[in-house]
Amino acid sequence: MKTSYSALDTFRTCPLKYKYSQIDKIREPKRIETVFGTLVHSALKYMFLRDPLYPTLNEVIDFFTRAWTEKSEKIAWRNEAKKDAESALYLNEGIKILKNFYQKNQPWNFNVIELEGRFSIELEDEISGNVHTLSGIIDRIDKDPESELYEIIDYKTGKKMPAEETL
Repeated sequence: MKTSYSALDTFRTCPLKYKYSQIDKIREPKRIETVFGTLVHSALKYMFLRDPLYPTLNEVIDFFTRAWTEKSEKIAWRNEAKKDAESALYLNEGIKILKNFYQKNQPWNFNVIELEGRFSIELEDEISGNVHTLSGIIDRIDKDPESELYEIIDYKTGKKMPAEETL
């Protein structure tokens, strides 16, 4: 069986939702929070790409704004009457997050070795002997040139972080 952390989390939260999404492959319309998170992740990936120079803050914000304008048309809005106001709110929040992150994390100060790297780990069930594959995507991996240590960075755009015990 092949799965991911998000699929396991969906199962833990709601087994029926897991069945619909992972087994029956029923796709639900994109929610604003999902689109927002995806676009902020895309802008952060763009921020750390050197082609041949790192993008400026204005280029990162422009990248996010263009993507938001394009993708926000495909969102399943909860309230059509408030669509424009809600869209503007998320756009402004994304810009604020990116400005803050860029000012504290200039890309040239990091030794990034991987962006959105895929991984796959085989885990054997000791009782049944079945092998399961856990796969996913790591947002960013940096290497400290002095200590040879690696740092795994996982971006989060939600307002509420899980408790440390949960992690």
